[in-house]
Parts: sequence; structure tokens; C-alpha cells
Amino acid sequence: MYVVLDLETTGLNSEEDEILQVSIIDQDNNILIDEYCKPNKVKSWNEAENINNITPEMVENKKPFEEYINVVNDILSKADRIIIYNAPFEINFLRKYGISIDSAKVYDLMVEFSEKYGEWNDYFQSRTWVKLETCCNFYGYYLENAHNSLEDCKATLYCYKKFINNVGGYNGEEYLGKTLREFIECEWRKLDHRALELRVYPEGKNSTTYIRGSVRTFEDIPYKEILDYEIEHIIDSHPGGLQIWIKNCEKVDIEILKKNIEQLIEKNRELEEEKAKINSMYFREKERANKLKQKLDKLKETSEGTQKEKIIKFNSYGFYTAEYCKSTKKPMISREDYSAFSKVLLSKTRCAEIKQPVKEDEKIYAFLRVRNGYCALYYRSNE
Repeated sequence: MYVVLDLETTGLNSEEDEILQVSIIDQDNNILIDEYCKPNKVKSWNEAENINNITPEMVENKKPFEEYINVVNDILSKADRIIIYNAPFEINFLRKYGISIDSAKVYDLMVEFSEKYGEWNDYFQSRTWVKLETCCNFYGYYLENAHNSLEDCKATLYCYKKFINNVGGYNGEEYLGKTLREFIECEWRKLDHRALELRVYPEGKNSTTYIRGSVRTFEDIPYKEILDYEIEHIIDSHPGGLQIWIKNCEKVDIEILKKNIEQLIEKNRELEEEKAKINSMYFREKERANKLKQKLDKLKETSEGTQKEKIIKFNSYGFYTAEYCKSTKKPMISREDYSAFSKVLLSKTRCAEIKQPVKEDEKIYAFLRVRNGYCALYYRSNE
């Protein structure tokens, strides 16, 4: 005899969290135990409640799991095989309560199924773990109340029997010849209107994809015409989503081709507009550079004058005096006007910072008005 075990808990940490529901069924779907349990220490479990829908009120008058330890031990000790989906999780919680399971008896369906059907992960060089809901989808089992331990046991048993008998993925043969609309509406009813993971292709090829991803409403379908086309073929070659081929799609193919052409035309238009903007910016900047060069040329011409009379050159703060600056005939720039020249007219300190220090015989081009006098500015080309 073999049994299927599943637990619902207040969280994922077996050291701190507690069991909220325990369910075990036998190979014939007979219920051996199905009990809700009141935690001893944990008073609320909001995150887990959002998943398993077990509220504190539901277990308020229930017995703690400790009351069922002997029953669970008795069932598991008599079983020849114990089927669990993600066995380490359940085993760690049972071990917390003193229940040990012979590892030779355990069959972890998640590991076995994932090794065969899980998607390959290049980084870990292994196949990824597959959720129970995904495994159910693969075999066409509709898990209406996921994360209820009894329902999970039934789902695990169903998938286990399919897996060990090498049954292939669900092929949806009952939908062949029906419209895609009929299929989707029926599947939504079975899944309580949860999202469908679909890949829909035209008949005989998969180079064009009509639907790829989650479908929650008909608005998620870009080409409504395909809803009334008949289904030719359905497979589930990967867990988590059906692949469907539909008939007579020439009209939609032409529509897709037109839209692709329109998208390319629009993209080309956007690129041309972007090119025009870049060209416009280039010519504006070039014009500004020319004007700035003209101003600098005038500043150079003005700076050639000589000092006519001996006047005080530096004030008590160590800055140039206004009288001296006027005598040189060089431009005297206010702080408000300086921003236009800040990239090419630099102070001695700034010249040193950019590694173009002022030479001993280098001439001053202009003076900048500062708080305590005037600061000398030197020309530095930005070309």
C-alpha cells in the first residue's frame, strides 16, 4: 500500500512555524486523515493565509497537531511508499513534531517530474523545480482549491499515476474541431476564471504566434478573429502552458503582416524625426560656437592694450583693483555674464585643476568681478 501526504503550515520555517492542516490518502483516494490544527504559539499567519486560505478563526476550536502524531505515525509506518510533492518541506515539519520517516519509502514527485519535464537552467546546469499546479496543468488535472492539503493530496496522486505510467502531456483531444473561443471559455470555468497560459499558432507552423502568455480576458487576445477558428491540434510539451494550432488563418496572417509593415514604417518615421532633431541640435550648437568664437576674438583684440600709467595693481585682499583692470583695456566681466565664457576663460586655480597651468609670460585676457576685487582670467580653447 502507498499513501499520499500533504501539509499546510503557518509559514515556511519549520523551526518557528506550525502545522495548520494534515491530510493523508491511500492509493485508492480513500481519506486516512484530514484535520485542521490549531497552532500552539503562532497567532497569525497573514502571508500563508493569502495562499492556503486558512484563517485563525477556522482553527480556533481545533486540536493542535500534537493530538494526531500517533495517528500519522501509524499510517506512515504501515505504508510501503509515501508520495509527497516537495518532500523536504513536509519531512522537516514532521521531524519537528518527533515523526521520522524512512527515506527509502519516500517518493518525491516534484523531483522526479522536474527531472523529466522541468525547464533547463544554464546557470545551475540542472532542471528547475516545477510547482504542483504546473504539474497538474501538464496532465490536464484542474486543481480547483490549491493549497488545501486534501486537494493537493488528490492532485498529487493523480499526477503520480500518470507519471509512473509514462502518460504524455495533456493533448486536449476533446477540443479538436471546436473553436478557440469554446476552448477558452470552458477552461476558464474549470480554472474558476484564473489566467490561462497559452501559445497559439496558425495551422502547420509556429513561426507566427497569435497568443503567447497569460490570457485572463478576451481583451488579452490581440487578434479577435482567431476566437472563431477551429482547433486543429493541442499539446502540452512544457509544463505550465498549452500549445494550440488553429485552422484557416490566412486573413489573420495578412493582418499581422500589414501590422508588421505599419510598425516598420512608424519606426522608420520615428528614426527620421530623431535624425532631424539631432541635425537641428548640431547646427544650433555650431552657430552658438561660432558666436562665442567671435566674442573671444574681440576679447583678444581688446586685451592687447598697454597700461598707460602706474596705478595700484593689487588691493589689500590680494585681488586686482578696478583701476588697474580699466587701465589694461581688457574686458571686465560681471558674475552674471560669466556663465557664457566659463568653459574657455578660467582663473589660475581652475587652469591648474585641468592641468593647463598659467605660464609666467602668459597674458591675461579678462577680469572677473569677485567679492573683494577682480580675478584674472586666461583663455583656454575647448577644441
